[in-house]
Amino acid sequence: MAELAPEIVKKENLIFPHEISPSISSEPHFQRVWQHYREHMFRLRFAQLAEQGEISEADVSAFNRFTGPTGQNSFSIYIMGRLGLLEHMAADEGFQATMRVMDTMGLGAVDFNHTTAMPTEEQFWQQFDGVYELTEAEMKRELPNIVTDPSNLAKVNALLEGHT
Repeated sequence: MAELAPEIVKKENLIFPHEISPSISSEPHFQRVWQHYREHMFRLRFAQLAEQGEISEADVSAFNRFTGPTGQNSFSIYIMGRLGLLEHMAADEGFQATMRVMDTMGLGAVDFNHTTAMPTEEQFWQQFDGVYELTEAEMKRELPNIVTDPSNLAKVNALLEGHT
């Protein structure tokens, strides 16, 4: 088909059915669990790279102060700085450390689309899903590590079973 109408369908834009990644439910309760899973996987990979020495202790400390002074990571300021919206961030050591961490984690090339209404932090997390190939099956295996209270784990499992 690409040869018949190259101006309509370009070969590089074709996706075969076996290449399509499974869609993630947009149901709000599922999305809340999915976001906890994303953050859990981010922390695991971050800790692994720090333990291996690929991220320096100074960068770990500066990254944590910059993205999560309250203990919960937020990448909004990093994203705004990376997009050039906060020019004064260029000289900030926390921002520079965060840039190095993101590059080391393979997230330095995340693209942000300004022609969509999707918030940039959500765009970041969606690309994170692709870079780390997150799946619903893996999320279900990791649930006991994310939700430690057995009664809450049972509720989350019931919620996920209801979604499928």
